[in-house]
Amino acid sequence: MTPDAFTPPPRPAPRWLPALMSLALPGLGQLRNGEIDLAIRVFLGFALLSVPGPVLCGLWLPEAWTVPAVALGLLGALGLWLWSIVQAGRAAGQGVPPWRGWAGYLLLLLLADAVALPLLIQQVRTTQVASFRIPSASMSPALQPGDILFADMRYNRPGPGTRAVQRGDIVIFVYPNDRTLYYVKRVAALPGETVERPDGTALTVPPGQVWLVGDNRAASRDSRDFGPVPLTDVVGRVRQIWWSSGDGRVRWERLGLVPR
Repeated sequence: MTPDAFTPPPRPAPRWLPALMSLALPGLGQLRNGEIDLAIRVFLGFALLSVPGPVLCGLWLPEAWTVPAVALGLLGALGLWLWSIVQAGRAAGQGVPPWRGWAGYLLLLLLADAVALPLLIQQVRTTQVASFRIPSASMSPALQPGDILFADMRYNRPGPGTRAVQRGDIVIFVYPNDRTLYYVKRVAALPGETVERPDGTALTVPPGQVWLVGDNRAASRDSRDFGPVPLTDVVGRVRQIWWSSGDGRVRWERLGLVPR
């Protein structure tokens, strides 16, 4: 009798373990089952659907479609995540090769959750779309306190799909007196145009700068207080409100609104 005859068969892996691993990170359970190609496709699909995919699609669609595109993408990401959990449980393999120990899984989980996804989200937020919450009534009635909106961060940048600053745009900019803060105001005047200052004197907006004013003049701190703002500090344009709440209720009528 050969020695192989006494080798015990590999112990079946518990089905709950790969499913639990895919719950922690989509694709990790597939990796546990030895389905490396599928694991990569599941993780990349989840990353694209949950972060840049719907956002980038929304940017190329009409403004009113931004929120629906993001919502559909997130639903797709959730569906893929649930599918990966079920599939990993059903396809639980036989045994675990030595190179797929717990240290390797933990390292992959940390790299994905603590490095890859945060970097991807930060890249999208900085260069594509960011979300901002309105804290004051300085832009009322266009924007209300408690509105949470998407801003197009490609605005005022070179490249395809971008748009130059135009009079009347509602923009996000770096607050001159505290560069850790962002403000939102409307472009009232472009370089070379003349505006009236609070003291009644006229001012010609210098080259490379814009005059920004809140719609609610009585409750707005804007260029009338801190002067014109460099175009380089204008970083985004308000695109669509995706959530709004105040006075103890959700303002359903404002969800999906495109401020003008």
